[in-house]
Amino acid sequence: MKFSAILVIAPTELEQQAISAAKAAGASGITLLSGRGMGGAEKKTFFGMIFEGSQTILLMVVAKHLSLPILKQMQALLVQDGESRGIAFTMPIDHLTGLDMGQIMQFEQHLREQQ
Repeated sequence: MKFSAILVIAPTELEQQAISAAKAAGASGITLLSGRGMGGAEKKTFFGMIFEGSQTILLMVVAKHLSLPILKQMQALLVQDGESRGIAFTMPIDHLTGLDMGQIMQFEQHLREQQ
């Protein structure tokens, strides 16, 4: 079975929506990390300080066939009116260990249902 890693970097205020969208598209487990980020154009407050936006990083390991539906859900959430509020991308996984056998059986069952 082939797997993909999906990374989503989104504003913290979209965290719960991103989790719900990923689960609806088939993600069964998500690791959340906190971060700070700066876009290409720096934003400043009226005190002249640089604004560093609060970000949530979602990391998912999913069966490869689920990566595109999840990515499309993230695009619908993060890109609105031609403006991006975050980024999402996938990476292939060549080697993997540590998955719960129940998760592997769930992936295999899902594959059988798809055929």
